[in-house]
Amino acid sequence: MSPSLIAILLAGLAGYAGAEAMARFRVLVDTPNERSSHKQPTPRGGGIGLVIGTLAGGAVIAAPTPELIGLATGAAIAAIAGLADDRKAQGAFVKFGAQFLAAFVAMGSGLVFDRVALPVFGVVELGLAGTAITLLWFVGLTNAYNFMDGLDGLAGATGTVAAIFLGLAALMMGLDGTAKLAFVLAAACFGFLIVNKPPARVFMGDVGSQFLGFAFAGLGVLAARDDSSGLAFWLVPLLLLHFLFDTIFTAARRALAGENVLAAHRTHLYQRLNQAGFAHGRVALFLAAMAAIQGNAALWLGQAPWPALLAPFLLQLVYAYWVTGRGRSGV
Repeated sequence: MSPSLIAILLAGLAGYAGAEAMARFRVLVDTPNERSSHKQPTPRGGGIGLVIGTLAGGAVIAAPTPELIGLATGAAIAAIAGLADDRKAQGAFVKFGAQFLAAFVAMGSGLVFDRVALPVFGVVELGLAGTAITLLWFVGLTNAYNFMDGLDGLAGATGTVAAIFLGLAALMMGLDGTAKLAFVLAAACFGFLIVNKPPARVFMGDVGSQFLGFAFAGLGVLAARDDSSGLAFWLVPLLLLHFLFDTIFTAARRALAGENVLAAHRTHLYQRLNQAGFAHGRVALFLAAMAAIQGNAALWLGQAPWPALLAPFLLQLVYAYWVTGRGRSGV
């Protein structure tokens, strides 16, 4: 059996076993409150299995380079910080402090954006700006993924689909190392999803969502560093565009309305869709399908980069208009 297949099977098994253990033994329990989308106390922290599975699977197939050690260490820090928040809610200072520490560890190992392909300008060297962009990318995607983990199956389904397409796109771009790690991540997400599919027997928790956000961010930087065309810079932002768009759109809307954007709320686009009568499973499938559309666009990134980026963005605008229109009409 090849090391890659062993790694994928190990990741999937660990993702499932960890989630199943947290569901059975109820080590951590999420009690519903006024902002919850569930009605019954439900175990959480099931994402610990996908963390262990991804790290273990990655260790099987990847040589321990400084960049990969930095990525694994940073992702582990994000996961541990998330687990601490799952056990007892932490303040913003602690949360962001841990996320910045995780980002600095990964960046210190050499994971920094250094080039990007832009329309008209071609490949642009980022220089010092790359450091600031990378820091914002790590912290931003870690939080975006965490914000989007609010319905049964949503974060796990998107993680599975996005990671599969990341692997396929990376193979097409000759980025074999990134591809192998992406397929391991997909297997871990799928193993977790078996226990998290609606109605969920266990929630992912911050331990899983922060890890996934950080891991996807790191794989995005890894791909970009190994790609001389500058197009791989856009790979993970395209695959997770619906998560990024929802986060930015909702924050902007709340800021324009004079709301505190840091205060807890339930007004993300996906949450409003659920409140309009779409069950958890339907929302999760809908956004997984959106991730698949974005994934297919990612496969065209090398041949038609700007249409591949523009079309999914226009889809997000239509999606936002549709959801907000349902809210205005009271449907």
